[in-house]
Amino acid sequence: MNGLAESGALYDRLIVDRARTPLYAGQLEQADVQGEGKNPLCGDKTRVALQMADTHISQIRHQTRGCAICLAAADLMAERLTGLTVPQALDLSHRFFAMLVAEPASALNANTDTPALGPLEAFAPLRAHRARIRCAELPWVALKEALSHVDV
Repeated sequence: MNGLAESGALYDRLIVDRARTPLYAGQLEQADVQGEGKNPLCGDKTRVALQMADTHISQIRHQTRGCAICLAAADLMAERLTGLTVPQALDLSHRFFAMLVAEPASALNANTDTPALGPLEAFAPLRAHRARIRCAELPWVALKEALSHVDV
């Protein structure tokens, strides 16, 4: 984990940069599945579209209207999950949720077939800002909805 995340900074440089310049924002013309997450309390909204190659996620794009945390979470999630299998993506999702609500050690104990959280660890300081956890979780809610339509 980088120094900013360890110090409890709410807006890590990576989060700010990815919110300003998302790399995975937009539409997929030939999406196989889609999911949506909404937070009626703050108005954040994320739509996630995936293209599948057998059981692997070949492409992800998101359309996110929300705060910097929500935008960056959607973009970093898309980057991290591209190329993973559905079970790996779901395992990473569980680990991401665990990181947000528990001590980091519990989030790091995972299936050895699943890649590390990597840049997603930038959201670890949200544990100290409980009201903002939902912002980071919203894209993952949309992802889970999308993956519920995939036969594995």
